[in-house]
Amino acid sequence: MTASVMVVLDADLKADQPALSKGLALANALDAPLDVVVNGYSAAMARAVGFDKERFAAASGQIHHAWEKRIESLCGGLDCNTYVLWEKQEIDALRRVILAIEPEMVVVHTSAESGLRRHIFTPRDWQLIRKAPCNVMCVHSQSWSTPPRVLLAVDPEFGQDGADALSVKVTRQAVNLSSQLQGSLHASHVLDAVDDSLVLLMGEALSEFSGSLEDIKEGQKSAFRKFASGQGLPPEQLVMLEGPVAPALSHYCQDNDVDLLIVGTVHRNLPERLLLGATAETVISRASCDVLVVKPDDFQTPWKS
Repeated sequence: MTASVMVVLDADLKADQPALSKGLALANALDAPLDVVVNGYSAAMARAVGFDKERFAAASGQIHHAWEKRIESLCGGLDCNTYVLWEKQEIDALRRVILAIEPEMVVVHTSAESGLRRHIFTPRDWQLIRKAPCNVMCVHSQSWSTPPRVLLAVDPEFGQDGADALSVKVTRQAVNLSSQLQGSLHASHVLDAVDDSLVLLMGEALSEFSGSLEDIKEGQKSAFRKFASGQGLPPEQLVMLEGPVAPALSHYCQDNDVDLLIVGTVHRNLPERLLLGATAETVISRASCDVLVVKPDDFQTPWKS
């Protein structure tokens, strides 16, 4: 059975729920089941009813029913599995649901004004990005173009076994997703800024850095073209950017009206410190478009510890 697309709704019953509209599009395109999750817990209601169990049961039941009707209306009658949670600590409930359902992807709504930088103050979303054992898509309020414009960002490395597995996985998922959405796809690689004097100094100490800056850049370009060709991406879909990675990607997305940026993430060695790589973390904090974070196959979530 195909793994599901899970949408986490905003807690406002009257909100537009952009995560759900895009989650519906993704589920339809991928022919995947749709799971819709919302935490209906209301601190104000809990304080109002106090310790009266009958009043509490009646009030929480009304909220649960209201959310079911709202989700049914937003889904337009399409089938979905609905989970209305009632937890003071939302991330604990989400952790249990995600581990039980094992979705392919979790879709959440983030700020439309400042990218994911607000996540500094929203632990739920960073917890999902860093610890959920599945891909996570953070979306803004604006709708996708028709067709949607998708940008894949990879930094492929080649070892004894060929291209690294994460770059291959990110690329294949981007190709499949853009195809199913009938969108346009470009693949990008950023040549990070390197100072000429640093290259010269490194060249004096290490023979592998004895080449010129242009030689190093050309080597990176050649590796990217080789990787792209191996993944079936034609030259006209390739974008070579230059400069600091996060600003370069962010500016390209903004200047070219990119709807969805797809990046990979890695985890550190210590299970208790599962973090995004510094570059990926900075990229998603700057992006003004939607961002899909793809996890490697060997990603180990601390939620199962």
